[in-house]
Amino acid sequence: VPEEEFESMGCNVLAIAPRKCIMVAGNPRTREVLIKAGCEVMEYKGEHISVMGGGGPTCLTRPLLRGY
Repeated sequence: VPEEEFESMGCNVLAIAPRKCIMVAGNPRTREVLIKAGCEVMEYKGEHISVMGGGGPTCLTRPLLRGY
């Protein structure tokens, strides 16, 4: 992750499946590296909830309990 994308949560990427991830929009260099590595990248506008709030996509998750 380039240093200039650190403050905008470029390093906070949530893997949701093999080669599929979610990240905060506004980190084009990190996004391009992921795409070139074969990942499907989904972005969301997180300048308010994530960047200003201090928690990226990995912080916006909760455990899931499944009944078997």
